[in-house]
Amino acid sequence: MKKIYLATVLLVLSQTAFCQKIYFAKANYEDSILLEKNIPVLAKQTLVFYKEPDQGTFIDNAYRLQLLAAQYDAVNTSLKQLSFIDLKDSVTPNALGFPYQLYSAVLSAGATTDNFTSTYNTIFQKKYNAFNDDNKIWVSEYFDNSTDEYKAKLQSSIKEYKGSDSLSVAEAVKLCRNYLTYKTYATTLPLAKAVLTKIENEKYIIEDSVILKMPDGGSIALTIVRSRKNDIPLPVILKYNIYAGKDITTCKDAVTRGYIGVVANTRGKRLSPDVTEPFEHDAKDAYYIIDWISKQPWCNGKVGMYGGSYLGFSQWSAVKYLHPALKTIVPQVSVGVGIDYPAHNNVFMNYALQWIHFVTDTRLTDYAGSRDEQKWNKVNEDWYKSGASFRSLDTMEGRPNNIYQRWLKHPGYDSYWQNMTPQKEEFAKINIPIFTTTGYWDSDQTGAMYYYHQYFKWNKNPNYYLLIGPYDHSGSQAYPKPLLHGYNIDSVANIPILDIVFKWFDYILKDSSKPAILKDKVTFEVMGKNEWKSVPSLSAMANDTLTLYPQPGLVNGHYMLSFTRPAKQSFLAQTVNLKDRSEMLFSGQETALGSYPLLIDSAIRSEKDKLIFVSNPVDKPVIISGALQAAIVASINKKDMDIVIDLFEQTPDGKYIALTQNIQRASYAEDRAKRQLLTAGKIETINIKDTYITCRQLQKGSRIVVVMGINKSPYWQINYGTGKDVSDETMQDANIPMQIKWYNTSCIQLPILRE
Repeated sequence: MKKIYLATVLLVLSQTAFCQKIYFAKANYEDSILLEKNIPVLAKQTLVFYKEPDQGTFIDNAYRLQLLAAQYDAVNTSLKQLSFIDLKDSVTPNALGFPYQLYSAVLSAGATTDNFTSTYNTIFQKKYNAFNDDNKIWVSEYFDNSTDEYKAKLQSSIKEYKGSDSLSVAEAVKLCRNYLTYKTYATTLPLAKAVLTKIENEKYIIEDSVILKMPDGGSIALTIVRSRKNDIPLPVILKYNIYAGKDITTCKDAVTRGYIGVVANTRGKRLSPDVTEPFEHDAKDAYYIIDWISKQPWCNGKVGMYGGSYLGFSQWSAVKYLHPALKTIVPQVSVGVGIDYPAHNNVFMNYALQWIHFVTDTRLTDYAGSRDEQKWNKVNEDWYKSGASFRSLDTMEGRPNNIYQRWLKHPGYDSYWQNMTPQKEEFAKINIPIFTTTGYWDSDQTGAMYYYHQYFKWNKNPNYYLLIGPYDHSGSQAYPKPLLHGYNIDSVANIPILDIVFKWFDYILKDSSKPAILKDKVTFEVMGKNEWKSVPSLSAMANDTLTLYPQPGLVNGHYMLSFTRPAKQSFLAQTVNLKDRSEMLFSGQETALGSYPLLIDSAIRSEKDKLIFVSNPVDKPVIISGALQAAIVASINKKDMDIVIDLFEQTPDGKYIALTQNIQRASYAEDRAKRQLLTAGKIETINIKDTYITCRQLQKGSRIVVVMGINKSPYWQINYGTGKDVSDETMQDANIPMQIKWYNTSCIQLPILRE
C-alpha cells in the first residue's frame, strides 16, 4: 500500500553474467510471428548465462525460461524445488505456478490445434482433483483475472527494447517472462474459466451482482458465496475491499473454512456507479453493509471481518459506528490513514499519486497502469530533477488529480483524516475482541500500531491480541516467505498466518479454542533466537533500555555511537544542498524495508546527506525488543527538516542486517495535528517516537549502526525548511543550503529484553 524511505542495502549480482549481451534482432519486435519463433531461442541462450543470488528468484525465473525453451521435464523439477523453498513442502501436490504447470503438461503431451482444448480439460481435471481445498482456492485465484495487465507488460517490454539488437541477461529474462505470462493466459484463460465455472457451480451458490443502496444514495457492490451443501445459517466472514477484481476467490476461501463469504467493494468499485473517493465513506457505509448482512436468512447474526492494508483500515472505519452484529475484527497491516499514509509522520510520499490511479482509474484495480514502474520512476525522476513543487506532481504526470490535491490540503492529522476512523472516546466503545497481525518490515506497521496505542489509551476493558514477527507487508497477512529478500527467517516464524486468522474466527464465532500461538496478549518472535514469546502487554516486550549517543569525529571512516553520555556538549556540523540533484537514489528505495533487494548484505549504501554512526561491539548477546525512540538535539538555519534514522546490526563477520526505518517531520514531532516550526539557530530537542518495532538478538561482537540525516529522495516530498506548506516549496527555496548542527547530547534509546 504505502512506501517508506530507507538507506538502501546493496544488491550484489553476478556482474559477469549480467554484463553478457544476447543478440535479438530488432525485426523480431515488429512481427508477432517472428517474435513467437525466436523467443524460445532467446530463452535457451538466456538460461546459459542467467544467475541470481536469491535461489527462489532464480528458480521462479528459470522454470519460465525452461517452459519457453520446451524443457518440460526441467519445468516440473524447478516447480518442485520452488515449492520446497516457498512452502517447505516437496511432497504434497500443490498449485504453485499452476497455469504454467498445466500449460507445460499440455505442450509436453504434444497437443495440437485440433485437440488442445480436450487435452487441456483432461489434464486440468486430473491435476485439480489431486489438490486439497487450499490448493483448489489457489487455482481459482490464478484464473480470477484478465489478460490486460499481462498484455500491457509485454507491450511495455517491447517498447523498451525494440531499439536495440541486443539484450542484457536481465532484460532477456524480463522479456521472456512477460511474453510467457501473456502467451499462457491468452491461450488458456478462457479454457480454465470454463472448467472452473462448471466445477464451482456444482459446489457453490455464487451471487456476484448484489447492489446495496446507502441512505445517502451511494451504492455498494457485494459478492456472496455459500456452500450448496449447507442449509443452515452460518457466521459471515466479510472483507471490505477497495481492490475489486478477485472477490469470488476470497469468498470461496471462507466457505471452504465453514463460513459464508462476503466481499463488499467500496463506493465506485466494480458495479457501483459512484465516484471512487478512497477512505472517505467507508465508516458510515460499513454500518449499513453489516446491518443488511445480519438480516439475511443465511446469516446467523454473527459477522467477522479480516484483511490487510486498506482492508485493515476499513475494519477500523467499521468500528467507528459499531454494529451489534460485528463480533470481531482482524485488522492486518492496517493503513493508518493520515498517520502513515498518504503521509508518514506528516511527510507525503510520491507513491500516493500512483496508488490513487491504481484504485480509481478503473472499476476494478488498474494493475497494468500502476505497476508500470518504468513510467512512474520517470515521473518521480523528472519531478525530482526539476525542483518543482510537490503539489505539481500530478500535473507533471499529465493527469491533474482532485483526490491528490485534496489530500495535500491536509498536511496535519486534522478533522478530515480523523472523521474516517475512531477517535478518543469512540475507541472506548469498542467492546469486541480484536486480533492484529503485522511485521517488523511491514510498511504499514506504524499505522497498525497507531490504532493499537489509541485503543489502549482510551479503552478501559481491552480485549486485544497482537502477533508480530519477521514479516513484510504481504507476509504478515497470509503466508510468510521463508526467504525474505536474502534473509532466512527463523524456522519457528514460518507459520500459516491466514490459518491462524480463521482459527481466531472459530474461537470467537464458533466457541472453539483460542489459537495455540496466542498464549498471551502480545506474541512476538525473537529473530536470531528462533523463539516465540508471549507477554501480557506491549511494554512487557522489553525490561531495560540501551541508550546510545551519536558523536562527532570520524573513526575509520564513520562516526561513533557511544554507550556513554558525553561529559561536554559538542556538535557535528552538516551542510545539505537541497538543490544538488546529482545523486539519484536506487529506484527501489521508495519501497518499504521488506521490499529491498536484500535485508542482509555486506555493505550499506553511502549517501551524501546521511551520516553513519557505529557502536563498539557488544560484549554479549543483546535482544533489541520494541520500537526505537530518539531525542535529537540539533539546530538548523531553517524552520523545519525531515529527519531519517535507520537502524542496522553489523554482525561480527561484517554483514549488515536492516532492522528499522524511520522518517519524521520535525515540526510535527510533538503533535501530528499541529505544526510547530523550529526557530532558526536555536538548539532544540526533536523527539522521535512514532517508529517501527523490531525484535532481534544481536550476536556477541555485533555493532549497532545508525544512519541519520535529512531526507532528499525522489520518492518523497522534499522539505526545504522555509516554514511554508511543504507541498508549495520549490528548489528556489533551497538557494541557501540547510546547515545542521547535530549535538552529541542527542540520544537514541533501544528497548532491551534481558533474560
